[in-house]
Amino acid sequence: MPRALTSTLSTNPEFLKNVGTKCTGKPAAVDYKDWQISLSRRFRAIKLWVVLRRYGATGLRAHIHRHVTAAKWFERTVAADERFEVVVPRKFSLVCFRLRARFPEDNVDDLNRELLAAVNESGQAFMTHFVVDGKFVIRLAVGGAMTEMKHVIDVWELLRGKAEEILRRHQL
Repeated sequence: MPRALTSTLSTNPEFLKNVGTKCTGKPAAVDYKDWQISLSRRFRAIKLWVVLRRYGATGLRAHIHRHVTAAKWFERTVAADERFEVVVPRKFSLVCFRLRARFPEDNVDDLNRELLAAVNESGQAFMTHFVVDGKFVIRLAVGGAMTEMKHVIDVWELLRGKAEEILRRHQL
């Protein structure tokens, strides 16, 4: 692996780490994100310029407002379900949540890893994780250009179904 390239372009926050075998049990994939400029500061500025050029300030505000509204709904819905907890307050359209702890913390992290893997393997939605105060947390980021409220509702239904399967399988 060319060290100069990866050391220059590398960004490695927890949610971009390749969890590979930890979540899925499958071999980890080669992570090519550090071999390109797409996450560099200058390249992100170009992407912002293109978005502003395409949607304009008014369109961008409306887009952000729709996604924040959907994330608020998702946060309230997660908080209302006793099986889940919102770990940190929502920021814009990012909601960090997990299955609630009713047993030793290590087991809760494993169940959340299993839930994340089940959702991602379904092909219906794709989420990432983060670690907050040593806890494995699932992240829902509402932000795709074509994402609508119905998609967020579908993700919630998928999460609930997968959580029920996992909790039933573990007899919890």
